[in-house]
Amino acid sequence: MVDFKVSKRMLVNFRGQNKVVGGLTDKDKIAILLYISKEFANLDKEDQLFSKVMLICQEIFESDNTTLRLWDGEFLVPVKFVKETEPPRRNLKLGEGYSGAVFSSKKPILVNDLSKSPDFIDEGEKTRSVMCVPILQKEDCLGTLAVESNRENFYLIDDLEILEALTSQLALALSGVRLIEGLVTARAREAAILNQLEWDLKMGRNVQSQILPQDLSAWNGVYFASHYEPMAEVSGDLVDIVRQGHSLTAINIDVSGHGIPAALVTMAIHHQFRRSVMAGLGLTEIMEELGENLREQLPESTYFTAFMVRIFSDYSFGYVNAGHQRMMHYKSADNKFITYDTKGVPLGILPVRKSDYEEKQGKLDAGDFLLLMSDGFTEQRNPEKEEIGPERIQTWLSEERELLVEKNRGKVNVKELAEKFILRFREYCRNAAIGDDLSFLFLYCGDSIPEASHYLSLAKQANAKMKADDAYALALKSYSIDSSLKETLLFLGKLYYRDGNYEESIRYLEAYLKTSGDNTASSYFMMGRAYYKAGKISEAKRALKMALSADHSFGKASILLAQCYLKENAKPKAIKVLQQGVKNTPQNTELKASLIKLEGLSQRAS
Repeated sequence: MVDFKVSKRMLVNFRGQNKVVGGLTDKDKIAILLYISKEFANLDKEDQLFSKVMLICQEIFESDNTTLRLWDGEFLVPVKFVKETEPPRRNLKLGEGYSGAVFSSKKPILVNDLSKSPDFIDEGEKTRSVMCVPILQKEDCLGTLAVESNRENFYLIDDLEILEALTSQLALALSGVRLIEGLVTARAREAAILNQLEWDLKMGRNVQSQILPQDLSAWNGVYFASHYEPMAEVSGDLVDIVRQGHSLTAINIDVSGHGIPAALVTMAIHHQFRRSVMAGLGLTEIMEELGENLREQLPESTYFTAFMVRIFSDYSFGYVNAGHQRMMHYKSADNKFITYDTKGVPLGILPVRKSDYEEKQGKLDAGDFLLLMSDGFTEQRNPEKEEIGPERIQTWLSEERELLVEKNRGKVNVKELAEKFILRFREYCRNAAIGDDLSFLFLYCGDSIPEASHYLSLAKQANAKMKADDAYALALKSYSIDSSLKETLLFLGKLYYRDGNYEESIRYLEAYLKTSGDNTASSYFMMGRAYYKAGKISEAKRALKMALSADHSFGKASILLAQCYLKENAKPKAIKVLQQGVKNTPQNTELKASLIKLEGLSQRAS
């Protein structure tokens, strides 16, 4: 049974339409993901795993039925369900029914009223609303999981997101139980089992790799390089990066143990870390959240260490350690390393509070870099049983950096430096077995930041003196030196917008939003306004909806979104947007005036 309470949903009739009231809160979502991680980690039989999936879907989504189908090479076969249907379930071909459609497209669907989609159901079926999600192993689809209700409009997008997260963990857990069950009959089918285990573990690694940072593009002159290497196919290590406009937060974690149980825990940590950062919590507060929200959900005797660093726009940074390997800071001006540590205990063992952790500060200069790494590197031994240790790593990095400076005329490519480090590591290990999961993250402060910032400062001065040509030339010079500086991207975006070159404005504003991670309402509004001026109404609507999602009281965004709908001759939608805007900010006279004017035009037209 699920050992936490989930808010119950009700289906009510509002103005002639069925609406869902209640359902999953943010707290529910976290509890659900942690519960799934814990429960899946403790299962060792395939049928137990499938039964647990049925139970979870019934209790969390209040489903009338749940159907798990797996692909046998020819059909989607119903291998587990809560109860038989009338007519009975049957094997499905590719594209047949909602399960076949999801399997073919590899994309989830949410259908609120199946009576309007007769191609998705057999005659006589009682199911009226359904969520169906593919069970993916990277590019391969293993099957589908469908959660079904006999009532229309019973599920929300939030439910679909949780179901997608569940199937990701199901794919990883499935490889684990197959591994365990395969070992029971290893003597009889040794060769076949070894091949199956290899495939299953690779599937687990592919699933886990989806939570690793996919975007390693530079942030405001800070460049990244990462490495992830499980001792087996899956790992208890994790690195992650979250961009937030004026700051960037990075973490390196190491879960006790190895293999699938540790890998499942990393998925829960990844979700909680990102949620805490996006909520605006400080570093010590995030450590408390990680410790307290995960401790009771972890498998027995499991804990994890973590090192977290937050870099700000002025290249100052704060850091907190929770029993992890110390962070290294290479100081370019002195050609030496500093190591950083703070007070803090590992997470998941005992109750913790933010006061149990200490935050300290530092500053990055051009050419400096920070290195977060798990202890698998420093504790690795060569065939002579000699441990590498942090000092040897620092020596390797200093030597390789000097070689790159000579080769590249004073510049260092951090990805190339990371590759050189891995080569030195391999040379030292030779044929010795890797003794632990390995992970690291470089955060390199670009060598060109001072020069690029200088030209940007000159560009701003020229713009203040109304020397437009000089402002453009100097800003573009700054951009050519370092294209990731967010102030340069924002300045160019605003400059081109002011002068009516909306296509160029969009180019730089898109780059600004993508690389900076700025998710404020004003930034999305700025982007939406540029799209609108360029005649890209669909893109403008998306950006303006993002602005209102970040701040529902942003009146200007409501007005411009209404104008977008008017461009599409969708006057009722425009009125609805303004009505919602007035409801959110009743004191906004501009919104009220716009609504009154539009409603008046609508009445006269009718």
